[in-house]
Amino acid sequence: MTDPRILAAVEAVTTDLLPPVPRPELEDDGYDWMVLLRGSGWFPVPATPDGRPLGSWPYQIVAHHNDPERGLYGIAAYTEGDIHVTGYWDKDARDQDSNTYVEDDD
Repeated sequence: MTDPRILAAVEAVTTDLLPPVPRPELEDDGYDWMVLLRGSGWFPVPATPDGRPLGSWPYQIVAHHNDPERGLYGIAAYTEGDIHVTGYWDKDARDQDSNTYVEDDD
């Protein structure tokens, strides 16, 4: 039986395979970061396909990267100046993980 930790490592996409994500300066906000995304291979995603808002603009912005030719997909999440990037081999897995950024209605 294959160790699940090994399987997860093989299935994970190293973020080095994805295009670089623009890094905001300290004075930038999420709107400024979205401008930096232009031409980078990343694009902001305002909502899930069923219309639920992703993030809380301008404090949290979710961006996606799609490279179907190489089978690479990514999420870059800007949260008040910090950026977290995750890579995927599967678009559906990436889209499912994007749900963790759905804004609550609280």
